[in-house]
Amino acid sequence: MLPGRIFGNDASMNSIKATAILAMPVLAAAAAIGANVFAQEAKAPTKDYNQCALEIYEFRKAAASGPERGQEIFYYKCWFCHNEFGQGIPQLKGLYQKPNLLSGEGVNDDTVKEKIRNGGAAMAAYKYTLSDADLNDLVSYLREKCCWDSDTPPLNPRYRMR
Repeated sequence: MLPGRIFGNDASMNSIKATAILAMPVLAAAAAIGANVFAQEAKAPTKDYNQCALEIYEFRKAAASGPERGQEIFYYKCWFCHNEFGQGIPQLKGLYQKPNLLSGEGVNDDTVKEKIRNGGAAMAAYKYTLSDADLNDLVSYLREKCCWDSDTPPLNPRYRMR
């Protein structure tokens, strides 16, 4: 059998070539449409702050920002280690009245944020967990209001006495 005669006669070979040539623009258009779909950035869904779960996830039950929000972050991320029952763990009450951190660095907003971001030998790092806004609120709480003891925890912001 001669090369080019696999499909039968020359007429069928020509029709296959014609179909392939006609299909090329259609395939190119489909590829372009597909590329545009993948090139578009996914839009973030709108946030509904009436959803309690979103407020909890973003630590916004107590307040939208500031030391009150920082207190909530402290409760969920820090308190379980930095409470009055922890042995060998630094207490954070009066942190800004101390001259130095345990690492020897002076106590200021930048060094405290850096310690929270990078952690230490016995402390978890929160650089992938807490945003800059979270750190600002947490540090404002540590500076201005920190801390409560376990016998008198902070009030639940959603509870209203009758």
